[in-house]
Amino acid sequence: MLFVLKRILHRKIAATMVYSGLVLFGLLSIRDIPIALLPNIELPKLSIITTYANSAPTEIENLITKPISEIVGTIPGVEKVESESIEGYSFVHLRFKNGTDMHYALLEVREKLDLIRDFLPQDASKPLISRFDPNQSAFMEVVFFSQGLSDDRKLRQYIEDNIKVYLDRIDGVAAVQLSGGFQKEVLVEIDPERMNAYRVLPQDLKLLLSTNNKNYPAGQLPFGKKDLLVRAIGEFDTLGDVQNTIVSFNDASGPVYLSDFSQVKERYKNRNGLTRFNGKECVVVYIFKEPGKNTVSVSEEVTKVLSGIEDQFKQDIALNIVYDESDFIRQSISNLFMNLLIGSILAFIALFLILKNFQSPSLLLLAIPVTLFPSFLIFKFLGISFNMMSLGGLALGIGMLFDSSNVVLSAIERNLILGKKIEDAVLKGTGEVTSSIFSATSTTVIVFLPIAFLKSTLGIVFSEMAIAIVITLLMSLIVAITFIPLAASVLYRLRDISKEGFERFSLYNEKKLIGRYHDLLLHLIERPKQYLFLVLSLFVFSFSLIPMIQKEFLPKVDTGEFNINVSLPKGTDLDTMSDYMSFLEEELLKDKRIQSVIVNIGGEEENLKINPKAVTLPSKAVVKVILKEEESTSTSEVIQELRKKIQIAEGTELSFDTRDNVLGAILEQKQGSIEYLIVGSDLDSLQDIGLNIKRKLLSRMDVLDVRTGMEEKNSEYHIDFDQVKMAKFGLTNANVSNFVKIALKGMVSSSMKISGMDTSIRIGMDKKYADSLEKVKRLKIRTPFGENISLEQFVQLREEKNLTSVMRIGNFRVNTVAITVDPRFSNAASDIKSVLGDVKLPQGFKIQVSGEEENLAKSWQEVLLSFSLALLLIYMLLSAQFESYSSSFLMIFSIPLIFIGTFPALFISGKSLNISSFMGFILLMGVVVDNASLYYEYYQLFLEETGDSLLSVMKSSEAVFKPVMMNNTTTILGMMPVVLELGKGSEFQAPLGVVVVSGLLTSTLLSLLIIPLVFYKFRKHS
Repeated sequence: MLFVLKRILHRKIAATMVYSGLVLFGLLSIRDIPIALLPNIELPKLSIITTYANSAPTEIENLITKPISEIVGTIPGVEKVESESIEGYSFVHLRFKNGTDMHYALLEVREKLDLIRDFLPQDASKPLISRFDPNQSAFMEVVFFSQGLSDDRKLRQYIEDNIKVYLDRIDGVAAVQLSGGFQKEVLVEIDPERMNAYRVLPQDLKLLLSTNNKNYPAGQLPFGKKDLLVRAIGEFDTLGDVQNTIVSFNDASGPVYLSDFSQVKERYKNRNGLTRFNGKECVVVYIFKEPGKNTVSVSEEVTKVLSGIEDQFKQDIALNIVYDESDFIRQSISNLFMNLLIGSILAFIALFLILKNFQSPSLLLLAIPVTLFPSFLIFKFLGISFNMMSLGGLALGIGMLFDSSNVVLSAIERNLILGKKIEDAVLKGTGEVTSSIFSATSTTVIVFLPIAFLKSTLGIVFSEMAIAIVITLLMSLIVAITFIPLAASVLYRLRDISKEGFERFSLYNEKKLIGRYHDLLLHLIERPKQYLFLVLSLFVFSFSLIPMIQKEFLPKVDTGEFNINVSLPKGTDLDTMSDYMSFLEEELLKDKRIQSVIVNIGGEEENLKINPKAVTLPSKAVVKVILKEEESTSTSEVIQELRKKIQIAEGTELSFDTRDNVLGAILEQKQGSIEYLIVGSDLDSLQDIGLNIKRKLLSRMDVLDVRTGMEEKNSEYHIDFDQVKMAKFGLTNANVSNFVKIALKGMVSSSMKISGMDTSIRIGMDKKYADSLEKVKRLKIRTPFGENISLEQFVQLREEKNLTSVMRIGNFRVNTVAITVDPRFSNAASDIKSVLGDVKLPQGFKIQVSGEEENLAKSWQEVLLSFSLALLLIYMLLSAQFESYSSSFLMIFSIPLIFIGTFPALFISGKSLNISSFMGFILLMGVVVDNASLYYEYYQLFLEETGDSLLSVMKSSEAVFKPVMMNNTTTILGMMPVVLELGKGSEFQAPLGVVVVSGLLTSTLLSLLIIPLVFYKFRKHS
């Protein structure tokens, strides 16, 4: 290394140009680094969605969910199969082992589904496979309102025709999807009496329309020297084409047209849902970004286009951007540079107070851009994006960028004070500490290796944060042993410093401080038992605070947003739900702290392709509440007040959801929520146990909400067929079911293009024929034998109650119980566990924590494993570095000292023990061992020179005092912006900052005393 440094000092201009080039290319690389909310995460999850219209959950379970679950469960690598069957839908969720190739897994799932496709109900849709990718969710949401349109129902069509095309053209936009508003369809409204008179079978209509509405390839014909394609054209172009479809032919009267017994008309579909923004109905446009594209630049382009759209169509529509993912990214980048600026200023002030000059702190400050910009270049080559994790890693690494440079500069200055020439002082000083700073940086870097190489969800999510810290620290090491000596050789030559002048200028009051430190250290060496007892007492006291510190997996992040989930009894129509939600909106908008309220009632079935858990029933709604940015009241406090304020009507269920951040969704973590599973076989028993638990828990003060997966049963009509009579009439269950479906809901047969839009063709009846149970019974269906038979002759309709959903995990049926606890009660989780343990269960039933809770437990195990591995790796590295088992163990002894300050700090600040604070503990392990290894390096150096252990202790203590104080002071001050939570979203890193700052404060003061004592006593004993 000294050879390289000599070459650098010999070729100063060339070395300066190399660093200038690295900084320049680092600056240029910033443009090419993708900017995204999250790292490129591929989680081992797949969902299989199958629709089977109007089927009960138990039927869906037996006919679709069970066969699919059983066959996909045999795929290698599948860790867990979970399923849910609700009315009309089957959801099967697969979780694979970490590290599974999801592209190959997707192919295997498709192959298995193809094997059983013919065994599924004929009317069931083809199973849709959906992958979970948090980066594929909409990165922008825009609401549009009708402002000057002649009919508000035209809004959605207006957006499709005039606006969507502009958004589709934007480079970087992958897809644009609409939700809400009205959509058109072609209705073939049949007259059942006339249809029967023409002897048309209703079951034939769907097949007839779908087969006639197609173009078919018919081969090729030679034409000269060319072969021309031949196509049979049959697709419908106009409503007249549909009306003129020939249904049958009568020898006496000629062809029977569809128009003879029906009316074909274009109309607006019956809606399942609607969307409102601040009380006004709207259409929501979801904009999806292409993978790998820069979120901020695409957002800027979309915003620019939307501004043009608003100006061009302002007479007809108005718009409002309600969500823009780039806002968070901009804030993160802004916070990073603000933290960098504030931390650098604070570190500069601290260095000036210690060094008593401007030149040395300025030189150290210059190390920041020389470290950061080349690090960005490495980011580009490794394919790392700027995201909340990598930027978080950079923000945490800022405080440690000075450490290695501090040590090198202190060593150079110490040699200058001893009277050495500048180049000799630079070479000698750098050579003295190269080994120690390499060891120190290595220990900090190595603690993050277990996280970077974890293949679990935790490792996937946090690896980029660990890699970002590792890159910046390694770059800071290179800068410290090459750039700092280069810059010091130039700076001190320009200043022409003499030994006396430098000492007089730089060390004012430092001798006095070191003198007091020596006195205290000598006193400690003479009476070690008193101090060790005091340290041990503090250690025990700190650990006694752990039960009083709140524990959670992720720290609470106040996003200023929350959701209210509203559920009315199933069967509630859209108008009734809309009226109730209007009342709720008015109550919310009266609150001056609330900026906007977005209500989604029901939804479209197409949304399930994007989100398998999307709400589609008009009896359910989700209200997204956004607080004003300047609001000082926390989101949890607003929720607490609204719980008391909002009056809930009978049969209505309200629950509040504060888990509105992507990271929580990825790690399957629900803020303040505990989920249990009731496992059994009998559905009625599962439901009864769940409702019994719900009643018990809702009476407790520490429980806010309880939701079970199997709520009260809903009423429905069942059709019982007389199979003997049906066989006599030549009818089947499918014939009659489709006929009733046409009468009540209508049946989509195919689609056609109208004004360039795909428009579905629905076969239905006028409501007057089937608006009551009695009229349905009197409906007449034509048999294959030519008779018109009323339904009441061979069917019976009876009212029954049925479950709304059936859930399974593997081969077992389950009921979920999701409990939202009051955060003010720290023992709520353990108390609830005791209550559930006392519940009496039938034979073969059990209550267990949910799969999500199991995953969280595994994640905690991984955190503890990472902590243990980091400790082991540090010991191995130190042993290899210093060729000593015992000395390495003594250096490790400094790690327990960090707990003396961290637990009291977490308790006093109100922060929790979570993944962020544990990352702080891991980071601290590397930092505090750095101090011990630096001390050991100097101790060995002076011991070889003097041979006196006590003298070596005192001299090495003096040598490390300034660099240790400088390093830890700059690290502490560099992290102060994180601790003070400057900037929105910084709550996630605040626990880490509290741990690092408090741990450094106490461990630094104690290690400066305890580590010399331990080495002295060990040497004396040896």
